[in-house]
Amino acid sequence: MFELGFLGTKAAMYMDIVTIYFGLVPFMLMFSIIQAIKKKYQLHYKMQLFTFILTILMVIIFEVGVRLDGGLNTFMKTSTVDYNFMAILMVIHIIIAVVTVVLWSIILYGAIKKFKVEKVSVDHNHKFFGKIVFLGMSITSALGISIYYLLFIM
Repeated sequence: MFELGFLGTKAAMYMDIVTIYFGLVPFMLMFSIIQAIKKKYQLHYKMQLFTFILTILMVIIFEVGVRLDGGLNTFMKTSTVDYNFMAILMVIHIIIAVVTVVLWSIILYGAIKKFKVEKVSVDHNHKFFGKIVFLGMSITSALGISIYYLLFIM
């Protein structure tokens, strides 16, 4: 898992896997949202839950891998990018990611409670905050891919 990845960069295998996954997340979420628009709520629910669980799993793989690899300082040794710029970019990425995943978990919990347990339709707030989660995950994905590029390709 710590050997060189399959994308032909300086990154480890786990980093390639996680980066590809997060590149696909916005498309997975969009497909799920389209199911809700088509009133296929059961499929929307299953896809959201699956994507959320897989996202948490990928974050765990990423975090364990980064810690065992030595963290940002290790990655910066082979990068030409300014350390301060990368640190600021990482902090922005982490803040957006954490806030988004927390909001996503709250939305999922509320939807499970209302839709699955109480059999009540999900309200307008669900749609509003769902759009924020989609935007947050899309930004998180774009930042993550950018960080991968800056650390392992550039």
